[in-house]
Amino acid sequence: MAGGPLLHADADAFFASVALRTRPELADRPVAVVAHVFVASAGYAARAYGIHGGMLVQEALRLCPDLVLLDVPHEEVEQVGDALFDLFHEFTDAVEPGSIEEAFLDVSPTSWEDAVDSARELRRRAAAELSIPVSVGVGRTKLMAKLASRAAKPDGLHVIGPAEEAALRSSLPIADVWGIGSRTSRRLLSLGVIRLLDLDGIDQVELEQHCGVTMARRLGRIRLGTDDATVNPLRHRDSFTAESSTAGYHRPDRPPVELLELCLRRVCHRAQRVGLAGSRLTVHLKPFDGSRPTTLDATVAEATGHAELWWPVVRALLERHDAPRLTGLAVTLGGLVPADQVQAALF
Repeated sequence: MAGGPLLHADADAFFASVALRTRPELADRPVAVVAHVFVASAGYAARAYGIHGGMLVQEALRLCPDLVLLDVPHEEVEQVGDALFDLFHEFTDAVEPGSIEEAFLDVSPTSWEDAVDSARELRRRAAAELSIPVSVGVGRTKLMAKLASRAAKPDGLHVIGPAEEAALRSSLPIADVWGIGSRTSRRLLSLGVIRLLDLDGIDQVELEQHCGVTMARRLGRIRLGTDDATVNPLRHRDSFTAESSTAGYHRPDRPPVELLELCLRRVCHRAQRVGLAGSRLTVHLKPFDGSRPTTLDATVAEATGHAELWWPVVRALLERHDAPRLTGLAVTLGGLVPADQVQAALF
């Protein structure tokens, strides 16, 4: 099983961890961050009561009457998410996002020892600089790194080396394989496949009939240890979006033009960080009265990821529109292309 190690870094209970950064007195209390009537993120003390993301708040309170409910700090979540990915990129350019708080990192060519050292340093810096816990898994493939980060939670580091990997390729329950949903699990169970080892007794044609050709082949690669070990940096994406609200979270109200500049800088920063530039920008205005958002569009002849070049365009866009009282706005940078292609076209 040759190959360099990958990292999977995953911030623990991300929304809750961000909300607790300024509420240290709640660190040991059961806390849930909520969005509307649903739990968006539950702290680990709350999870001990069976509370989890996606659960109705009413149900969560039945499980734990002392549950502390906090609003989602949208703006802070975006700020910390951006800072987390900036940190990832300080370790390597090969960063493949999974969500706002998790990513695969390829720190090779390096030894396992060096990869573990990188994981430790990443965790240390996330705690010291961002005040959030990040669990990191180290493994030879994406699946193994993902399984390792699951085993590391909460706030830990776990390594799946060659010996543990070899054992997992036989003993791992199908339901625990990353990317296999409940529907596929049920179909495999009907074939008597409970663990990866059980795949050996299933004819390939029969497996493809039950699970589809793509999934059947992926399962075969996982069993053999030839599954995906390539981290794909974010070079192909349709758009980036940032949003903010006019008030909340212990800060004064802010005018739309200030929010517009803030969101513009965020989307441009995200694009530049991964070497992309955009030619289309959309502003979504969210009225205070709850009516349907208004959408404003602008384009430029040459794609760019520089906020200072976009700013006169989008500010004029807002000034031409008689905006009502707003609760917030969002900015989407689209028409993305590799920035180096734009530069090449200028010469």
